[in-house]
Amino acid sequence: MAEMIAVTLLAKFAAALSSPAAVGLSSLAGVRSGMEAAAKDLELLLAFLRSVDSLRGSDALADAWVGQVRDVAFDLEDAADEYAFLSRHSFFRHGGNLGAWFALSRRLWRARERLRELSAAKEQLGIRPAEVSAPSSAAGGRSASTVGRTLAEASHFVEEDEIVGFEMHKRLLMKWLTGDADPRRMLIAVCGMGGVGKTTLVTNVYKKVTASGHFDCAAWVAVSKSFTTEDLLRRIAKEFHRDARAGVPWDVDNMDYRSLVEALRGHLSKKRYVLLLDDVWDAHAWYEIRQAFVDDGTESRIIITTRSQDIASLASSNRIVRLEPLSELESWSLFCNTAFRDDADRECPYRLRHWASKIVEGCCGLPLAIVSVANLLVLKDRTEFAWKNVYDNLAWYESSDYGIGQVSSILNLSFDDMPYHLKKLFLYCSIYPEDFMIKRKTLIRTWVAEGLIEEKGNSTMEEVADDYLNQLVQRSLLQVPVQNEFGRAKRCCIHDLIREMIVHRSAKERFFVFSKCTATLGSSKKARHLVFDRCRSDRVSAPKMNSLRSFHVFKADLDASLFSSFRLLTVLNLWFIPIVKLPIVVTDLLNLRYLGIRSTLIDELPEELGQLHNLQTLDAKWSMVQRLPRSIIKLKNLRHLVLYRRRSADFTYPGPGMAIALPDGVKNLTCLQTLKYIEADEKMIRSLGSLKQMRSLELCGVHESNLIHLPSSISKMSCLLRLGIISQDAKVKLDLEPFYPPPIKLQKLTLEGILVRGKLPSWFGSLNNLMQLRLHSSNLMEDSVVLLSSLPRLLHLSLVNAYSGKSLTFANGYFPALKKLSLQDLPNLSHLEFQKGSLVDLHVLMLGRCDQLTKIPQDIRNLVHLETLDLFEMPSEMIHHIRNDEVLQEHNHNSEHTIKIKSIRWHYGKLLEEKIYINLSLLESWPFIDRGSIM
Repeated sequence: MAEMIAVTLLAKFAAALSSPAAVGLSSLAGVRSGMEAAAKDLELLLAFLRSVDSLRGSDALADAWVGQVRDVAFDLEDAADEYAFLSRHSFFRHGGNLGAWFALSRRLWRARERLRELSAAKEQLGIRPAEVSAPSSAAGGRSASTVGRTLAEASHFVEEDEIVGFEMHKRLLMKWLTGDADPRRMLIAVCGMGGVGKTTLVTNVYKKVTASGHFDCAAWVAVSKSFTTEDLLRRIAKEFHRDARAGVPWDVDNMDYRSLVEALRGHLSKKRYVLLLDDVWDAHAWYEIRQAFVDDGTESRIIITTRSQDIASLASSNRIVRLEPLSELESWSLFCNTAFRDDADRECPYRLRHWASKIVEGCCGLPLAIVSVANLLVLKDRTEFAWKNVYDNLAWYESSDYGIGQVSSILNLSFDDMPYHLKKLFLYCSIYPEDFMIKRKTLIRTWVAEGLIEEKGNSTMEEVADDYLNQLVQRSLLQVPVQNEFGRAKRCCIHDLIREMIVHRSAKERFFVFSKCTATLGSSKKARHLVFDRCRSDRVSAPKMNSLRSFHVFKADLDASLFSSFRLLTVLNLWFIPIVKLPIVVTDLLNLRYLGIRSTLIDELPEELGQLHNLQTLDAKWSMVQRLPRSIIKLKNLRHLVLYRRRSADFTYPGPGMAIALPDGVKNLTCLQTLKYIEADEKMIRSLGSLKQMRSLELCGVHESNLIHLPSSISKMSCLLRLGIISQDAKVKLDLEPFYPPPIKLQKLTLEGILVRGKLPSWFGSLNNLMQLRLHSSNLMEDSVVLLSSLPRLLHLSLVNAYSGKSLTFANGYFPALKKLSLQDLPNLSHLEFQKGSLVDLHVLMLGRCDQLTKIPQDIRNLVHLETLDLFEMPSEMIHHIRNDEVLQEHNHNSEHTIKIKSIRWHYGKLLEEKIYINLSLLESWPFIDRGSIM
């Protein structure tokens, strides 16, 4: 944590010193020279802070010293941000500001003196990282890697009936290991977060296949984080000879890398072998040893377990098993099997079920946590009092109880394995409430606003942050319940136990304060981040928090007086707040870089908003804002402007959104990358050509008169990735031919309006990077579908009231990459045809309000990868036949191609959803099938 602060500080000092503002006055007060000297001190600070984290937890003296170093780093950060604040403030013209500069000079001097004292104290107290042993874990003082190795070895002795929830995965692994006739050496990966049961699963399967005699020889090795290539090869060699009476025939302990590889290759030649590499953290572990494992067509298999999806991608032919936390029922079954293993029925007594269910719920489906707490309860009295006491004191990251500490050790491994730049980003995720669905773009923009991201090469800070977010997903630290059309995270969340880990770390580091209707926050004056979740303003008393950098408010009342001491705030995020005016004091927060008022009732932004010259993001989507102040054109650092006005104050149903007009002068906002849901007019469209950094543009209310000026502006946006052109007038015709040449990087395109001649422009086939296309009210003919069909990277196609024909045919070779097809509001469509070889990668087909389409086409079975058929307000007879077919219900679970049908419709103001699973192989016998398309 201390290293993270120092690195961020260096960037802040560099930015502050490079600003030409207030150079003369700051030099007069001696501040600039103090800042320059502090920057040099920070270089030294960073040099020894790189070893500070190794001291954490080693002894109380070292912990106290580290805490004081962190406090000085916080003071220096405050000084850097105060410097930036004073440099931008204008009231020095009226006097009174000179004293603030001198006060800042004194603060810098005190911080530097304290830093020198701590450096001397470090030597006097003998605090030397090289002499400090590795931090102990909660599990009886053993290191986390030792705990992990012991747990891995213990998995060999887990009984069959103690394994719950993995039946499908076990069958799949057994098939790949022994039922797959592919003679090549096959690499299989099992991936998932720490504690989810990877080792238990693969060890159980490993024991079965080795006992069956299917393989000539077998080896099971725990790799872990700390390994050397030679040592790993030696352990593998010994494992392959574990059952040999004479042991290893070579002197492996004295062999070098080349000799070990040659010996293993000779031993495994012409043999069918299986190797299990457990807990792989680095792809180099495989790259450096793979030459030892011959591939001579003997159906040999290698299994790896890992937390990293990147490492799992090494698997052959997508042979990957991804483990998720157990369901509620599976969690309960595992708990009872463990806690009551000595009972004949293995049932939880009725008197204990209340507290048992709460304890299991707290484990969040993580098998390691469930087994650990169940083993602890075996040692407790079977009384309500004893079990309630366990529940009340269940702290995964502070407990020394039997088995509980090992949960934190295993989960902490994932955090400790990260580089510092990912650690600080992941800690920031702790500000979000439990079970909160974190919007990807919001998270990325707040990271950038906090100064946690630096540009790399030609990539923007947002692109760098997006890559870092994907790395957190790949490491199984962030979960992705909702993906966007490109297969990336749209919303992400954190497993509750992982969140508990980072909340615990954040609290110890005074990183943030989380408040749920807390009466006072007096003990948190130095916190950097403050979160209010469902708080009432009359129950919250916030102290003066001069060090606060971000303030996040979720569904809570807001007292404007709270902002009076937040002068260094960089992020203000208000969600679902029932206020109608933005507190005017917010416009005095001159360091503010992110202002979010999404889903609030704020209907007006003050003219003083133009004072926020450092603002990078203004997110007012689903607010009530009707117009923007003219001063917004002064915000020359603005990168993201998202506006979409709600029609209703009802938070549950805001109604269709409305675009907002921009004041004249948008051409001044040259840093803009995102401009969404803006009312189009001729003057504004002409000025768009100045916005050459634009990545995402959404224009509403487009007419023929202003559309003619858009191609010229678009042609200057060489970075454009996402474009939306929406007419909102059923009579407007969109002539797109003048847009040639189109933006070559375009990935997402939305067109709403009648296309001239009912055709796509001739250049449309050149959109080789297009991944999502949404056409609305286009009046297309079938030949335009042919033009679309060859787009090589198109993943998602949505036609909404966009096709006027009665029949739509998808021929062989059409849409080779498409994963989702949505056909809605096509009133004339009565016949769909899916020929063999079309839509070969389609996973989701959505049909909505196509009233003439009353039967499922039989050749839907040609969609070999189809998983889901969504029916939205489709004719009732279509779903009625499916629901009442007894043969279908009897056979659907045994089909090799079973798909899920979701029927969705409005019912008295509510959306009702029904799920049915169908067997596509039975389609030919169904009486409710459209047979007109049979080939």
